[in-house]
Amino acid sequence: MEYQLTDKKLRQLKAALTRARNKKDWQDVIYKCDQALNTFNVLGYPDCWSDFERHRDDARLAIRYEREV
Repeated sequence: MEYQLTDKKLRQLKAALTRARNKKDWQDVIYKCDQALNTFNVLGYPDCWSDFERHRDDARLAIRYEREV
């Protein structure tokens, strides 16, 4: 498989995730991370792919914590 993910597309995915995280919209963070990971499945994985999984897991924990409090 040839790596087809461009720097521009990766910057767009990172920016969308950053905006969602800054708004603290945890559902949107999960959506953006899933969207990015699906893109990586098609275009190839960058070195920072695990950041998206980590942020998705953090958002899930934040949602669970908000429900408990």
